[in-house]
Amino acid sequence: MPPEATTIAANRPPDGLLLSTISLPLLLSGADNLILYANEAAEAFFGRSSRRILGEPAQSLLRFASERLNGAITARESDISAQNMRFHTHGAQANYVDLNISTPLGYPDCRLYILVPRQADRDQIGEQTDGGKQQAMGAPAVLGHEIKNPLAGIKGAAQLLARKVDPKQAPLTDLIVHEVDRIARLLDQMQNLGRVMPGQMQAENIHELIERAIRSVRAANKAMPAIDINYDPSLPDVQIEADSMVQVLINLIQNAIDALAQTEAPQIGISTRFVMGAALRSEGDKGVRLPVEVAISDNGPGIATHIENELFSPFVTTKREGQGLGLAIVRKYLSQMNGRISVERDPESQRTIFRIFLPVAERKTSA
Repeated sequence: MPPEATTIAANRPPDGLLLSTISLPLLLSGADNLILYANEAAEAFFGRSSRRILGEPAQSLLRFASERLNGAITARESDISAQNMRFHTHGAQANYVDLNISTPLGYPDCRLYILVPRQADRDQIGEQTDGGKQQAMGAPAVLGHEIKNPLAGIKGAAQLLARKVDPKQAPLTDLIVHEVDRIARLLDQMQNLGRVMPGQMQAENIHELIERAIRSVRAANKAMPAIDINYDPSLPDVQIEADSMVQVLINLIQNAIDALAQTEAPQIGISTRFVMGAALRSEGDKGVRLPVEVAISDNGPGIATHIENELFSPFVTTKREGQGLGLAIVRKYLSQMNGRISVERDPESQRTIFRIFLPVAERKTSA
């Protein structure tokens, strides 16, 4: 049954959507943004029966202090994950929630809203004190290790079942394998987010690292947009950790490739230069110069307005298959290497430009 034919009064999700096992407050809306389905947890959370929820506009039930988030719910532009958002709906059980909005596979006109009630104003990643930060950074590694073992068992069981079930049921086992792989990739990225840079900061040629990153990205993508390279060969070495820097560059180049998926004449630009009067970072009362700039640009459609101010925060993404951790990892690694990153949209060239600023390596003095 197509989503638009779903009967609101029945309070049942469209055929094929298995939502009954979700114990968190859950809502499902249709093409007109009206609520089609509310589970029992949603009834308890909102303090209303399903009869009073069904047919309500999603934006009237899901009202937040953040106008950007409210606008995103109305716009239906992309999948959204937001943490610790202040909730303004009267009668709700919690004042703060985590919110996940997605489009169910096979139902492009539907929107699925899952809420996770939180304690008021609980700390988020990036908002912790120094004492709690190391504990929080180590948590993803421990959590990832504990979850991956049972995931491998689930995947193996699904693959065994696939050999025995009726061919008509094969899409279900394929779905299990696909989702297990997706969760494993998410855990890998979470572990990267919690990783403390293991290598040694030392003098590196930034152009050699860019070329390493380009080769890696080419190997991972069947089709690549054209890359316009403009290096400044006179640049001095930079003081960084090589492997972490390569990962930063891979993430940004891959991000540009993903942004160009629907662009007719896709092009990526990578340039380096020495910036006089460069960006500064604070170190006590001193300012430290970051004069080496690496710019990675693309001529894609640009950044969605509702996430542009949260672009480097964890779990913020507009990609259907994305986890929203790539740019958070980029910022974390650069911060560990004493670098900075910024993003802008050039209205003249219609390009999105990520700029990395790095410190120059210390010159060795002869004895």
